Amino acid sequence: MRKLNEAFSSYLQISFQYQNSGKFVSLSEELELVRAYLYVEKERHGNRLHVRWNVDQDINLMLPPLTIQPLVENAVQHGIMQIAKGGTVQIRIERQELSTLIQVKDNGMGMSREKVQGLLDAPREDKRGIGLYNTNRRLIQTYGSGLSIQSEVQEGTSVSFVIPDPEQ
Repeated sequence: MRKLNEAFSSYLQISFQYQNSGKFVSLSEELELVRAYLYVEKERHGNRLHVRWNVDQDINLMLPPLTIQPLVENAVQHGIMQIAKGGTVQIRIERQELSTLIQVKDNGMGMSREKVQGLLDAPREDKRGIGLYNTNRRLIQTYGSGLSIQSEVQEGTSVSFVIPDPEQ
């Protein structure tokens, strides 16, 4: 119970720090928030939630706060936990030639092509979630490109984005 309380406290503390932070946070800070979130969710859901990490250890970059965590949260809440047996969330962060790829993939419910197309549209009054929309908007403002979403019903979803290397 103590570990759960510490993870939840860490998650809240980092979330509040982000609200008062500047425009960027380190990748390690963002991943600390993701780890705290996933710890709490694994405690809640037990063996229904599995996590696979594939993160290049030598990556040191800055990114807008709350860019990876909302993708992981969506994968857990709308993908994995919608299936009785649960599933796996994969977090992949790897260097490419002139950029870094960040991908969150799940083997959950998946979505129709129409639903995927509507996810990044401006929220309407009758639409609940704005996490992906806001993340996409901030990525476009910062880097000129946003989220890429691939999904198949009953197969899962992959959401990714690319952070270009800073200009030399």
